[in-house]
Amino acid sequence: MPSDNVKLTKRIVDGASPKESAYTLWDRDLAGFGLRVQPTGVKSYIAFYRIGVGRGAKQRQVTIGKSTAVTCEAARREAHKFIGAARAGEDRYDAIRKAENENMSVSRIIDLWAEEAAPINRRTGKPRQAAGVLNDINRLNAHVKPLIGPRPIGALSKGDIEKLRDDITKGKTACEIKTKKFGLRRVKGGEGTAKRTISTFKSVLSFAVDRGFIVENVALGVRLAPDNKCERFLSEEEAGRVGAVLAKWEAEERRMSGVRIIKLLLLTGARTAEIEELQWREIDFDQSFFRFSNTKSGKSIRPVCPQALEILRSTPKQHEELVFPNRKQTGPYRGTQSVWRDIRVEAGVPDVRKHDLRHSFASFGISSGLSLPIIGALLGHLRPETTQRYAHLADAQARQAAVSVGGVVGSALKL
Repeated sequence: MPSDNVKLTKRIVDGASPKESAYTLWDRDLAGFGLRVQPTGVKSYIAFYRIGVGRGAKQRQVTIGKSTAVTCEAARREAHKFIGAARAGEDRYDAIRKAENENMSVSRIIDLWAEEAAPINRRTGKPRQAAGVLNDINRLNAHVKPLIGPRPIGALSKGDIEKLRDDITKGKTACEIKTKKFGLRRVKGGEGTAKRTISTFKSVLSFAVDRGFIVENVALGVRLAPDNKCERFLSEEEAGRVGAVLAKWEAEERRMSGVRIIKLLLLTGARTAEIEELQWREIDFDQSFFRFSNTKSGKSIRPVCPQALEILRSTPKQHEELVFPNRKQTGPYRGTQSVWRDIRVEAGVPDVRKHDLRHSFASFGISSGLSLPIIGALLGHLRPETTQRYAHLADAQARQAAVSVGGVVGSALKL
């Protein structure tokens, strides 16, 4: 076995045998050039150096390459470049790493983001729901990769992101993707798809900045289409029609899980997934609260009305944990959307989406005099600005209040 300080040659490298722990053979002629031998038998050439002079100089060790891929003399020449630059106060490794990072493809960055960052909410640091993560990844794979996937991440400009937005809007990435044995997913473009995709891609680029792959996020200044979502609210008369259909279905014992869930959506303003995935332990019957362990906003505690609690008390306990299990008892019930499609048609409100039940809850709450902060608490909003979407309803309520008060005061003043 050669000593730890030798003239590194091909013969010495080939003869270096693995030990119980990793060790390094240092070259006698070029200080800082060595061969690292792992217990597995893998051998790699390394360069160890200080950037500048003095004890306070920064130390660096870089791997030049495995002995099976680089010859000893080629590794020596490469190590000499690293060590020589370091003596002049330059770290060649940083320059190489920067170039490698900037040349990393958009597709590779998306894959890294999907693996490392997508499952975590960037703002709160809490785990995200799997369905939302999958939707984001699918959009990036369907729209961003086909258009700019091979491009180096460091070469992107604001103009590239704007063109990406416009191409998705025009439907250039529309296609059909095979999902299962007989499944097919139709990918469409459009303004809404472009907005959601670019918003997600902004997060990908912010991740790239955090990891040091790029210096700035060029997507931050890109304009997106305004949010033209039409928020539909049930009127009291429409809610009455929906209630009548629900009562009819309940009397006929039709699709009872879906009926109960829709009732709870109307009575609580909760998100569909929160009720479909509701667990018995999350219901505080004594204090009248939902104590959700995992929602879009993380953990959430929300008050529940007596009518909703009565529905839950009357729900048969078919599963040890889930309030609404599927037929096979293998997971939560997922048929609410299908039930709602039929009920809304029968109730004469075919344009009302299931999520509009949440908006309607907020509308009824504001019309009864509740403030925006209270509405936000009932809906489980984490940020006050999220509840601001209902501000126009509160303004209308305030205007009506002003009219009422003005009438009383005007009468007193005989105006």
